Amino acid sequence: MGIGFTAGNRNNFYPPAVAILAMLAAAGVGLVMLPGAEVMLPLVADCRLDRAICSAPLPGGGRLEMQLEPRPVPSAGPMRVIATVAGARADRVEVSFTGVDMNMGAHHLPLAAAGGGRHIGETTLPVCVTGRMMWQATVTLEDGRRHLGVPFRFESGH
Repeated sequence: MGIGFTAGNRNNFYPPAVAILAMLAAAGVGLVMLPGAEVMLPLVADCRLDRAICSAPLPGGGRLEMQLEPRPVPSAGPMRVIATVAGARADRVEVSFTGVDMNMGAHHLPLAAAGGGRHIGETTLPVCVTGRMMWQATVTLEDGRRHLGVPFRFESGH
C-alpha cells in the first residue's frame, strides 16, 4: 500500500506543498536573520608592527600583511595603516586599536580599498600620559557573513 494522489482529488496535494513552502520560507528567514560567523585568530606574537611589516596566514588559505607608517610609531601625530590581503576575499577591512596595559577605549578605523588587495587608512591614536604605550591592533576582515579578526601588537611613543 503506497501513498498516491488521485487525479481527481487535489486536496491531497495542498497540505504537503504548503508545508514544504513554509519550511523553505523559515529557512530563508533564518539564514538572513542569523549573525555571521566571527572567528578570532591568535595574537601574531612573533612580530611587532612598530618594528616591521607583520603577516599572518588566514584560515582556508591566503595571507594578511599589516603595516604601520612611520616606524617607530609616534605617540601623537598621524599614522598610516596599510593592510594587504592576498589569496582571500575581504569585502570590508577595519582595524580596532585598544591599549594593552591601559584602557584607552576602542578606536575603530575603517580602511579604504586601494586595489590589489590593499586597504589604507590614516589615524592618530590617543596620547598616553606615560609616553610609551603598548597597543593591540586587531584587523577585522569581513567576507560576506564571516568576520575574521587578526590581532597584532605594537608600541607607540618612541
